[in-house]
Amino acid sequence: MNPSLDSDKFDVVVLGTGLAQSIAAAALAKAGKSVLHLDPNEYYGGEQASLTLDELEAWATERSSSSAPATSISTYAASQRVAYSSASTTPLSPTLQADRRRYALSLFPSLMPSRGTLIDTLISSDVSKYVEFKLLNGVHISSSPSGFQRVPGSKEDVFKDKSISLPEKRKLMKALMFAGGEFEADPLLSGREAEPFLTFLKSAFGLSDKLAQALAYALAFAGETEPTLPSLRRARRYLRSMGRYGPSPFLVGQYGGAGEVAQGFCRACAVFGGTYILGPEGAPSIEIGEEVTLRIGAHPSPITAKHLLAPPGFLEAPAVVRTSAHLIAIVTSLPPVLGQPEEELDDDTAVLVFPPDEGPLVRALVMGEGTGSCPRGQWVVYLSADADASADPKALLEPYLARIAADVAFSGEEGAAEGAVSDPAPSGPVVMLRPYAGAHTLTEGLDYEAREAARAFRAICTEAFFPAAEEEEDEDE
Repeated sequence: MNPSLDSDKFDVVVLGTGLAQSIAAAALAKAGKSVLHLDPNEYYGGEQASLTLDELEAWATERSSSSAPATSISTYAASQRVAYSSASTTPLSPTLQADRRRYALSLFPSLMPSRGTLIDTLISSDVSKYVEFKLLNGVHISSSPSGFQRVPGSKEDVFKDKSISLPEKRKLMKALMFAGGEFEADPLLSGREAEPFLTFLKSAFGLSDKLAQALAYALAFAGETEPTLPSLRRARRYLRSMGRYGPSPFLVGQYGGAGEVAQGFCRACAVFGGTYILGPEGAPSIEIGEEVTLRIGAHPSPITAKHLLAPPGFLEAPAVVRTSAHLIAIVTSLPPVLGQPEEELDDDTAVLVFPPDEGPLVRALVMGEGTGSCPRGQWVVYLSADADASADPKALLEPYLARIAADVAFSGEEGAAEGAVSDPAPSGPVVMLRPYAGAHTLTEGLDYEAREAARAFRAICTEAFFPAAEEEEDEDE
């Protein structure tokens, strides 16, 4: 870190290196703006960071309500207390302690649809050369207390599945063809757009409870009572994503996923002249007038900027609109769904879905050594469910973890609160990012961050957002 900056003036100061900020910073720098990118954390990625084991322990401690009185911490740290109502980890064994730097554990476990905003942004920005992905090997739904069944998502999958009868296959194919088509004006949907998706699948196509749950919860990733129209639109996008890179609609990011992608965009920003300061020396005090004035420990004099781009946690506490429970675990026994003999040897990723039969709707993302998340012979399991703010994440989710793997080497849990800002429109020089407050972080969160980055960019800059290479070549001619 340089003891001081080369300039006191910047076009844009970006606070936090979360995915949306990092994408916007790279786009602004490429468009010719001078960018100062600050983050009070010692790592890249912000709310989407990928952390080592010791970093995850420190992260949980900092967000523990007992770690420090609220009056003695920064606005950013205080907002993190609101965002994470509880956070804790189990002690590290000597083996884990020795290997603690070999893990990449995501604060934002997520899948990237093969067709969507983020994949398009990665390609147009050329940041795809900095990151790696692999296909998700499959989505499976709990079929018994100790078993899972793969969810068919294509015609080939349906006809290969020996557990589905021929009449059920016909009904299932009809539902899949409907979901993959232009259904908005179809009489079958008319007047039923707001009907719960599960109800629609059973009544419109005669699907059994088992097949309807598979399509609703594991293909469309719908909630228990989610309306039909948005569920169908997600299902259509995922069905149309199949085949672009392989038989799965989803890609899994290497080395934790979202945090690695954010760091790739930060690297691109630096290539285009962006300046970075991470850690406490980059934590700013902010004055907002016609311009923005900041003071940071890394620079002896005030810094001015025409624009400030920030998530609400740096400036104000967002209103809580949704709460959820999360658990991350490192397991040393092979999850049964990944040990099936018909699976390929490198199949070490999966999504597991537990329908809300006797508890909440729970989803788990499993990532093995092939994703760069953990050493050989181990798997990282991320579980999540909507839950009341008063719910104990560990008590809620541990029974589901036990159904995935028996040998647990480490676990950490958190209660999270998703927020929203009342007015995300630009206010003078400030462009406020809107936090994702939906219920589909696993499959929609990454694309949302990319869309939010584009919105923030356009609030500041009239240039093209990551113009295509051929457009740039035409301009050079």
